[in-house]
Amino acid sequence: MFLLTISLLTLTFFFVYPGLAGSASNLKNARVVLSDSRPLFEYTKHTNYFQTTTAIPASGKIIIDLDPENSTPFDLGVGHGYADMSLRYSANADMSSATTCTLAAAPDVDVVGVSVNNSDEIITITLAPSGTCAGIAGDQYVEIVIGDGASGGLDDIINPAKVAATGTADTYLIEYETQNAASETLDTASVKAAIIDAVTITAEVKATLSCQVAGVGVGTSLVGVGATFNDYGVAGFTTNADAVSFGVLEANSASQSAQQLKVNTNGANGFYFAVKQYGDLTSDGGDTIDTFVDGVTQDNSSPVIWAPPSASVGSPDTYGHLGYGTTDITLDDLNGSGDEDRFFETKFAGLSTTYEAVLSNDGPSDGISADTNGQTYVVYQIEISGLQQAGIYSNTVSYLCTGRY
Repeated sequence: MFLLTISLLTLTFFFVYPGLAGSASNLKNARVVLSDSRPLFEYTKHTNYFQTTTAIPASGKIIIDLDPENSTPFDLGVGHGYADMSLRYSANADMSSATTCTLAAAPDVDVVGVSVNNSDEIITITLAPSGTCAGIAGDQYVEIVIGDGASGGLDDIINPAKVAATGTADTYLIEYETQNAASETLDTASVKAAIIDAVTITAEVKATLSCQVAGVGVGTSLVGVGATFNDYGVAGFTTNADAVSFGVLEANSASQSAQQLKVNTNGANGFYFAVKQYGDLTSDGGDTIDTFVDGVTQDNSSPVIWAPPSASVGSPDTYGHLGYGTTDITLDDLNGSGDEDRFFETKFAGLSTTYEAVLSNDGPSDGISADTNGQTYVVYQIEISGLQQAGIYSNTVSYLCTGRY
């Protein structure tokens, strides 16, 4: 059983409240948007937004009070300053064609000053005395951003811990105020920010694995795909899913054919298809056609170009041998290691009595696309010399197909 857990929550909640009751000068369209509403999230960007009613004159102020109820919900900390903030205003609600203000610790010509009271959690923004951002007209849309919502970037604001019951948001008051140069109130507005539980979404995907061994017809092209590929020529005879019948062998003439392997799996780490034999080709009289090369198994990790048996009189292991190759150019070993492309240029290995990989992939495969996506030819080749003893030979091989999840 495989469990996929996805934690997906970036819910932004905001509540808009009118300005102070009975006030004739209220900021309009006021809101605050949090980049993340999870409790105790450390990298929350605050986007404060409102529309002016009364024009803010040169050297006027914008006040953002993050803790008007003295409950200390949002902590600015000692690290916050003008470098963590931005201010712009526009005649358009979508902030298009906005004027972006230059911020600094103190106001100056073309410069807006920013001071932070990290005890009372109050940000005071003082407009420039002259030049750019020296005042903001009425009915302008103002956006003040604190932080960037990213670890390691600008200083952000830590969300408060959860207090209310699960599923019920904790809401916190934030107040905006605009002032003239004499620090007299012009307009005000109150907004609320909501902190609410994250939601865990779970889903299960069952493992799938489909493996197929198929015969090939005489003349089938045994060629891989890709910039580099294995070209073993064509199948010399027809094979079945459960039989590879070489028929009558001729001395000093290699004979080959193949079987096709296919895999369909959703294994995150792919799969491997491996082959082994249970003994050499053996006749009723006990003679053998040995494994490639000359009875000394050529390992799967270091295949070589085909070589005829050496036919040394008195050494039966050299009279004939059987080997295999694969068109999979991205093959790895059963443990996930091994050089890719090692069967390139039609190399062969000898069948072992332990499973060795002939097809693999490191991700899901569809069993349709060639080679790396779950399909290959395993090519069997045999050659005997004139010394090979007469008889009818047979052996058994088996395949192992394993998904890697």
